[in-house]
Amino acid sequence: MSSIYRKGGWDGYYYYQTYVYNPETGKKDKRIFHSLGTRELAEAEIQQAELDIKYEQQEQVGQTKSRFAFLAQNKRTIALVAGTAMITVFIMNFFQTDPVPQKTLNKQVVTPAAIPEEVIVQTLVKETAPDPKQDVTKEESLPIVSKSVPEPKLVEPKLTIPKHTVVRVESISSVFKQGKVYVTVDEKASTERLRLLCKNITKQYPEFSNIVICLYASSAIGIELAKGTETKFSVKEQKKAWLVLYSYNPVEGDYFDDEPGEYLGS
Repeated sequence: MSSIYRKGGWDGYYYYQTYVYNPETGKKDKRIFHSLGTRELAEAEIQQAELDIKYEQQEQVGQTKSRFAFLAQNKRTIALVAGTAMITVFIMNFFQTDPVPQKTLNKQVVTPAAIPEEVIVQTLVKETAPDPKQDVTKEESLPIVSKSVPEPKLVEPKLTIPKHTVVRVESISSVFKQGKVYVTVDEKASTERLRLLCKNITKQYPEFSNIVICLYASSAIGIELAKGTETKFSVKEQKKAWLVLYSYNPVEGDYFDDEPGEYLGS
């Protein structure tokens, strides 16, 4: 878990520190330390969340590389064990001398039974006139077939982008094309609509190949946080106003967190 703090003294800037995985010891005992270059708590907390995401992704990549390195270093041992197992199975099958029992099938000859001769008996049937009452009864007893009406299909409503306002845009690094966009959402929207809004904003700023988007509620606190002004709001108020933290780059893809207030602590 990372932490941010302000050093005592003349500068008043916030600093960031965390511990990451150390491949030499196999533990999370490697200390990372950064100066955040800001005196504002809200800005420092946003940078803390971004750095946490960055080092978690680097840690996953490092552990994957260490597994591949282990397999590459021990490939001769693995091949020797596999070859020994195959030779053992081959020798056991070669020296197996027990004959396989054969199944015997008893065939029975079925003789066809004698077919009795068919005896045709001619009978005289008296022709009788049809009874009109019987025809009326048959017509009245015909079943009534009802046609089933198909149920109407439910059409899912199409997702729409919620009303929003872009409050602030920052270019962090022109060399790496990094930027931040701070937005307030003017209406209550579902998680799917907020994700759609983030993707739409990403397309509106093609000059940023590495973009971070912060969505805030359109309240007095949310607007101040989006502006980045010095505030004295409580952690609970900031959690309620901060709706989404979104990031995208072509290497790692997109990241969407609809509970970013957890980075602010308790």
